[in-house]
Amino acid sequence: MSLVPINRKFRKQIPEAHRASVDTRLHWLWHQRFGTVQTIWMDSPDMLDRTACTIVLQCILAKDLNSIELLFQRIEGGAVSDGQVLAATTSVRI
Repeated sequence: MSLVPINRKFRKQIPEAHRASVDTRLHWLWHQRFGTVQTIWMDSPDMLDRTACTIVLQCILAKDLNSIELLFQRIEGGAVSDGQVLAATTSVRI
């Protein structure tokens, strides 16, 4: 019995339908494989794509629950400015 090598092809860019804002990019990236996020981070010339990938990769690799919480708030709560998210999280924590 011979083993067949698996050749995985990851997407190299975020689809145009998901490029309206950083939040839409984050939502799409969160549902992709880790290799897809890494590939887009390495190959995309668009800085907003790279920024969104950096946020997702940092949350996952650093295992930082505060960063993951902020990411979930952006994904689940719709488009919210960074200042609003930061103000909401600092007012909750005492």
